[in-house]
Amino acid sequence: MAMTDTELTLRHPELGTGPVSTDVYWKPEFYERELRAIFRQGWLCIGREERIPAPGDFFTKELPTFKLSIIVARGKDGVVRAFHNVCQHRGAGVELRDAGHCKVFTCPFHGWSYNLEGELQGVPDQKAFYDLRREKLGLPALACDTWEGFVFVNLNPEPAQGLREYLGEFGAGLEGFAPFHSPTTEFEYTARIQVNWKLMLDSFTEIYHVPVLHKRSVASSICGPNNPYGRVVDVVPRYPHRMATLSGNPEYQPFPVQGLAYGLAAGPSVTSGGSGSPEDLPAGVNPARDPLWTLDLNVFFPNMIVIVGPGMYFTHTMWPLHAGETIWQMHGHLQPAANAAQRFAQENAMVELRDAVMEDVNTLERIQNAISQGLCDEFVFHDHELTLRYQHYTVLKWVEDFEKTMSAGR
Repeated sequence: MAMTDTELTLRHPELGTGPVSTDVYWKPEFYERELRAIFRQGWLCIGREERIPAPGDFFTKELPTFKLSIIVARGKDGVVRAFHNVCQHRGAGVELRDAGHCKVFTCPFHGWSYNLEGELQGVPDQKAFYDLRREKLGLPALACDTWEGFVFVNLNPEPAQGLREYLGEFGAGLEGFAPFHSPTTEFEYTARIQVNWKLMLDSFTEIYHVPVLHKRSVASSICGPNNPYGRVVDVVPRYPHRMATLSGNPEYQPFPVQGLAYGLAAGPSVTSGGSGSPEDLPAGVNPARDPLWTLDLNVFFPNMIVIVGPGMYFTHTMWPLHAGETIWQMHGHLQPAANAAQRFAQENAMVELRDAVMEDVNTLERIQNAISQGLCDEFVFHDHELTLRYQHYTVLKWVEDFEKTMSAGR
C-alpha cells in the first residue's frame, strides 16, 4: 500500500475529529492521576538484555519519575530479575555501580549481602540481632519480564496483565525483527527538558512538522517531492499502543560528507532515509508493505518509542518529573564498526539524529510555556497527526478506566 490521501482518522470514529483540550499536558492534578493510573500500572522498559548476557551480570537503572533505583540481574539459573536497590537493614543503596558482575550484592553501609535472586545472604555479627527473620529481609522484588531482548518492570506487585498480554497483538507483530537479536553498538543521549512527557512523545510520532521544522536537517531524506507535506503511510492503533509507517525519499541526494558517511557505514544510517525491502519482515514491521518504507514509529504505552528501519532501531524514552518537566533518553543501536571509517559513519549518524532532536526540543519548550499560561486551550490535529489524537484518547481512557475500577473495588 503506497501513501494515499485516504482519511486516516475517520477509520476510528471513537477518536472523534474535533479539537482536544490541552489540560492533560500541563495541569498538575491530572499529572498526579497519570502517575497512579498509568506509570504505576503499566509495563515500563528499563534496558536491554545484552547488558547482562551471563549469570552474575547486572546493571542499575534510575526511575527518575519515582526517585527509585532498580537492580537488574541475571541469576545463576539464567533468569532476569529486578529488585529495588534498597538494603533491608537501614535503607541504604546496595549497589552503587552502573553495571558489573558479582556473586552477591553487598551493602556499602554495614555489609549486608544479597544473592542474585535477591535473598539475604550474609549479616555481619548476626548473633547480636534480635528475632532476625532472614527470609523476610530479601531485596524487594519487582514484577519483571523480557520481550525481544527488552527488559520491562511493573511497579504494581501484582500487575493486572503479564507483559505479553499487555503488548498483545502489537508486540506479537514485531517479534523476530532481526536487529533486535543482532550485536549492536549502542549510544545514548539524555536531557532534562521543560516539557510534558506527552508533548515530547508526540513530536516523535508524526512527520507533519518535518518539512518545516527540520528543513535544514532530515526533511529532505524523508519528505521529498513524493511527500511534501509530511504524510505517513498508515497508522495502526493497537490499544494502548500504536504505530505509524513512513516512506523515504528515493530521490534524496546527501551532502558530500554525509554521503561519504552513508557509504562507509556498516549498515543503514538512522537518518539516511533509505528504503528497505518489504520482504522477510515480521507482520508488524512495515505492515502496509510499502515499497519505499524507511521507518516505523512504534509507541509502547506509556512512555517509549521504538523506531525501526531497514537493519537498525533506536528508542526514545520519556520519564516525567512533573507536569511540565521530563527526562528524555535516546538509545541508538547501530551495527558494530569494523574499522575507523565505519566508526566515523557512526559518529555522523549520532550527531545528525541529536541535532534533529534539538530542533524539536526548542519548539516544545515554547509550546509548554504557552499552554501552561492558558494561551492555547485546544489542539487541532491534522488527519496525519492521528498518533497524537490516539495518545490523547488513550491516556484519558486509561486513567478513567483505572479510577472506575478503583472506585468499584471500594
